[in-house]
Amino acid sequence: MKFVEAQHAAAEHWDVVVVGSGFGAVFFLQKYLEHRPGDRVLVLERGRHNRHDWQLAFEENSDIEKTDVYARAGNDKEWDFTIGLGGSTNCWWGLTPRLHPRDFDIFTRTGVGADWPVRYDDLVPFYQQAEQTMMIAGSDELDAIYPGTKYVQPAHHLTTADEMIRARPGHHHYPMPTAKLSRAVGSRGRCCSNSTCNLCPTEAKFTALNGMQPVFSHPAVSICLKSTVEMLDVADGVVKSVKFSNAGRDYTVKCDLCVMGANAMQSPFIMLRSGIGGHGLGRYFGEKMLARIEVKLDGLDHFDGGTAATALNLSLLQEERDASRGSAVYIFDNSLYPGLRLDPPGRWRQTLPVEVYAEDLFDYDNGVFDEGGDRPVIRFKPWSDFAMRTLDHAMEALPGIVSALPVEEVGKPVIKPTLGHMQGTCRMGTNIENSVIDSDLIAHSTRNLVVVGTSIFPTAGSANPSLSAAALSLRAADRMWRQEA
Repeated sequence: MKFVEAQHAAAEHWDVVVVGSGFGAVFFLQKYLEHRPGDRVLVLERGRHNRHDWQLAFEENSDIEKTDVYARAGNDKEWDFTIGLGGSTNCWWGLTPRLHPRDFDIFTRTGVGADWPVRYDDLVPFYQQAEQTMMIAGSDELDAIYPGTKYVQPAHHLTTADEMIRARPGHHHYPMPTAKLSRAVGSRGRCCSNSTCNLCPTEAKFTALNGMQPVFSHPAVSICLKSTVEMLDVADGVVKSVKFSNAGRDYTVKCDLCVMGANAMQSPFIMLRSGIGGHGLGRYFGEKMLARIEVKLDGLDHFDGGTAATALNLSLLQEERDASRGSAVYIFDNSLYPGLRLDPPGRWRQTLPVEVYAEDLFDYDNGVFDEGGDRPVIRFKPWSDFAMRTLDHAMEALPGIVSALPVEEVGKPVIKPTLGHMQGTCRMGTNIENSVIDSDLIAHSTRNLVVVGTSIFPTAGSANPSLSAAALSLRAADRMWRQEA
């Protein structure tokens, strides 16, 4: 990797300046450099290069505290992310289901939420490319639900409970696709099922640091660390330069193309400070609700699977949404993170943790605001009635889903502080009246500004967002140069 000091970066004119280095940024660069390998690229990263051994030694993904980079106003909602080279590829848990075809036209189907300006079929070839890069382990059974699915590695070993559920005819219970190796590759080991996935000890989990070295080490790419982007200099609908601070000094770097790949807090904050237009900039901030349920088992020991989350159950995804509630997906957990069963003694493993991802509608009033300080201010109302009804419906269906097991009791759901899926503040759409960016991720008001990452999602969708963010970036970079050609 080629690291450059701030003063040297500012002395140059760059073809591309990329803000951030997480999923959206690094996958955009991967495809961009295929088309334009000679363009000079500068990556401005706010954090440090915290190597894998550093992260393990300090038991942290970053030396920057999350709560130091934003402020809350009237709420205590937690948000999870990592600042540092590679962004949240460092801290994610590697779950990679695709968005479902029906996730893309929710408004048309229900009259609530928003439609995406792209459809599932538009993303299939880019899902496939991202899955190849991440070396996803999964089952090709999912092709029946997510057409065009063929995984690089075999799925991880299921639990006994998973196999019992799958033995029932008509089940919708599948091995979880995951960016954690089920077979060792090179210096990267297979998943150890240790359930410390944010700090993967074997490097089975894909990160930008272990899986995107051809991008970070490309001869055209320079990286400037510990550089906080303050704003973009925009004139006549064009980004002319990027203003950033480093070690207490201010710098300006000129560019022809700017790629905004900070997270869903920082990207809109920078754009708001820069006077960039578009409906909902900074608004519609949200994520899916995460609820955890303990299913107590009678005589069946659990935790015999091959990875932290062994299966996803799509029973409710097969239903249509309606205007009153959204979709929900069940994650069957093989992780000891929720704890063993303590009562009665001796039945430590007779418990099955199940997680529910309950869809919520993004609310215009929830958002990232520029109030004149140096940090974004976050306002977030409590979970909506829509999300609560989605969770209630999932709880009503859960006993039937686990009925193949010897169940003693299905516990009550515990809503967790965050799922770690920040979304929605730079939403994509068809025009500047309903969105910030278009279907190619280009800002409506600023045509040399590309916005990438999970901030661009118009709705939460049913799945973990990282794979889809990667696919959208690949598509945007591909279309940019194919259209020009």
